[in-house]
Amino acid sequence: MEIAGRVAVVTGASSGIGATVATDLARRGATVAAVARRKDRLDEVVEKCRQYAAASIAVPADISTRAECERVIDETRQRFGPVDILVNNAGISIHRNAARTTADDVERLMAVNFFAPVYLTTAALPHMIERGHGAVVNITSVAGYVPNPGESAYGAAKAALSLWTHGLAVDLHDTGVQLTVVSPGPIDTEIWSLDEELIYTGKLYPPQVVADAVADAVEKGWVHRTVPRRYGLVGVLYPVLGRPMRWGLRRFEAQAKKKLGAQEPAKE
Repeated sequence: MEIAGRVAVVTGASSGIGATVATDLARRGATVAAVARRKDRLDEVVEKCRQYAAASIAVPADISTRAECERVIDETRQRFGPVDILVNNAGISIHRNAARTTADDVERLMAVNFFAPVYLTTAALPHMIERGHGAVVNITSVAGYVPNPGESAYGAAKAALSLWTHGLAVDLHDTGVQLTVVSPGPIDTEIWSLDEELIYTGKLYPPQVVADAVADAVEKGWVHRTVPRRYGLVGVLYPVLGRPMRWGLRRFEAQAKKKLGAQEPAKE
């Protein structure tokens, strides 16, 4: 599906991957409805989008609720007509040992990382099916395939989003609507500086690699893409080499705790 002339909704668009995807889609000719909670940051991104697509708008919203998700789609449709491209990128993370993660923490994370894409997609989907075209791109993570220390809830949400998207792709294969999973590896976003419990010393890749994958997914109809591509091998090997990989991740966690001087959670 061509991007130029389409209406695109991008969530989590106030920074990082979302901001880059929104600007990139505008540069490719799409009118963008950029969605995020931080209106001041969102307005800055929309100004960049308007350099390429003058009608682009900011839609400030907290998509942790179904009502807000449906409002985003309704407001966009009232302004521009039906949504052609939906990029579910918004997400939050909990970098915390599972023993210190509460059920409320997990519920809050699932609301944004899994149920928000469900609500947004189901709100936009009927019009896509009716017109016989549309593209939904769900941004997951390699953490949804290989468990990382302190990311049990985050990984579970991304795994759920991935499998749900693949299920939609199977069910809707003959409707003209494209469903795609884009799974980033370590991307250079503010999450690495905001979370003091997250320690990663490896290479960080620019958000543009994700934006390029999103654009290619829309234009070429991919079902799944991992970026950078090399990280796709990790997900393939994990079920085969699960035991040594788990050992390696435990060692990573131990090194992180040593650097932080963190203590094991007290037993209740």
